[in-house]
Amino acid sequence: MIDDPRELIAAVREKINSSETPAAIVFNCHITGLAVARSLGLRGVPVIGLDRDENGYGLHSRYTTVAGRCPYPLDDERAFVDLLMEIGAALNQKAVLFPCLDEWVFAVARHASELSEYFVLPFSDIDTVERILDKNLLYRKCVERGIPIPRTYYIGEQAPEQIASEISYPCIVKPALQREFTNEFGEKVLRSDNREEFLALCKRAGHHPLLAQEIVGAGVDSFFSLCSYIGRDGEVKGAFVGRKLEQYPPDFGTACLVDSRYVAEIVERGVDILNQFGYHGISEVEFIYDDRSGDYKLLDINTRVWKWIGLPINAGIDLPWLAYADAVFGKVDAAPGQRDGLRWVYLKDYIALRRQTPGVQETTLTRQEWRDLISSAENAQIVDAVFSNDDPEPFVQMIESLFAKTQYYCAC
Repeated sequence: MIDDPRELIAAVREKINSSETPAAIVFNCHITGLAVARSLGLRGVPVIGLDRDENGYGLHSRYTTVAGRCPYPLDDERAFVDLLMEIGAALNQKAVLFPCLDEWVFAVARHASELSEYFVLPFSDIDTVERILDKNLLYRKCVERGIPIPRTYYIGEQAPEQIASEISYPCIVKPALQREFTNEFGEKVLRSDNREEFLALCKRAGHHPLLAQEIVGAGVDSFFSLCSYIGRDGEVKGAFVGRKLEQYPPDFGTACLVDSRYVAEIVERGVDILNQFGYHGISEVEFIYDDRSGDYKLLDINTRVWKWIGLPINAGIDLPWLAYADAVFGKVDAAPGQRDGLRWVYLKDYIALRRQTPGVQETTLTRQEWRDLISSAENAQIVDAVFSNDDPEPFVQMIESLFAKTQYYCAC
């Protein structure tokens, strides 16, 4: 990885401008960025991978043409944007930007007017993104438009003591804006089992804008996602549905085992929500099935690529390529239907989960799936987040990082 900005710019001129194909810039470049780099690199797109941490798996991929260190937007957004502008000025044609976490989305969306001189941003403007990523705004809009959500309370608008007397336990406390909360607490949400815990959490995290929400769903496999790319013409170019099977940490972590399972109702509802918000670009619309009401309720929308983007890519819905092709060529054909039955796994977290929850479960990988994974068998039913015979260095980096004093943290 290149640390010196001058050397980074020189590498861009040497390795990127020699290609006639417009580049893609991927940041951050960990699990998610690795999948994007492989998707586009396999199609001959030169990829610039940026991260604040040299341990990002995608930085070590053979499909990352230039890998460099960059400022972290939450530490110095202006410095990050300035580096992008330097890179853009060195390019001989516009590149396509692929931010992989919310803070990177906000950083480029806020500076879209200046960045558009050198780059194409394949997603909606900052006003639309803010309406979606700020859960205070998102959930209010859902209620206004009749979109089902779990019962939600707005801490600050109502006193915590009042909410504590009304909400059912267990419940969760979650931030309106996720990233700074997650960076501080290491979790996306905090669980409360009783009134005392709830009030303590409200006090502990009260410097963040907070919401309280009921817990619905019979288990982790109640979580479904519509993963899609909606083109600049407003048409759906690719739609995929995945179901979470396991997550780590086990209570409210991120996915470590997901399967491809098409549900027409999820597609219809998710696309309708995106259209109501006027969003175009790649997104993940997260639902949870409430077995009490028999309905899918909206939990969240990610206006970007996300951790298990490799599953729809391998299932035939290559969302990064659809976004890139639409941005570069101005049009793209819609993807065919998804391949059901595939499962995506992040081995590092999956093995940690299995150690914490031993015993055979329905979602445990079969011996044949392990064999297919290791051999990269054609038509295998398992997709690994990192391991690839074709691109082994990211997996080597993952193994080496297990022994590092500090772990790469990415709540993708």
